[in-house]
Amino acid sequence: MLEQYLLLGTLGFHCLEDIKRKQITLMVTLGSAMACLICHIIFQNRSIYNMLGGMLFGGMILLFCILSRGKMGPGDGIVFMLTGLYLGAEENLALMLLSFFFAAGWSFIAICFFHRNKKEKIPFIPFLFLAYLVILII
Repeated sequence: MLEQYLLLGTLGFHCLEDIKRKQITLMVTLGSAMACLICHIIFQNRSIYNMLGGMLFGGMILLFCILSRGKMGPGDGIVFMLTGLYLGAEENLALMLLSFFFAAGWSFIAICFFHRNKKEKIPFIPFLFLAYLVILII
């Protein structure tokens, strides 16, 4: 339960940063990762391999950032590495898919109804935050 609140608070903070400044504070992410590791030492509710597997998805996002030359920001990959540390592989994959679904839905609405350019960049972490809220509710 404590881990859920820590991750929710971190994602909420990064959500506001991403909307306002289109970047995240790495020290907040590192602090949250340290808190997660401390919780893991105390509670031991998932294996270290599951945590590393969850972080792998964030690493793939970082690789995509490099290969796509900035279509997605590196902060998004770093945050997915953090969520993988908290959630493990399966839950992080579900979070990733749901957040991509929300971002695609919003992009479709913005292009069709608000006449936005399809090349316009949108902050992604708010969709990640929304997806995590949905997962917590379900």
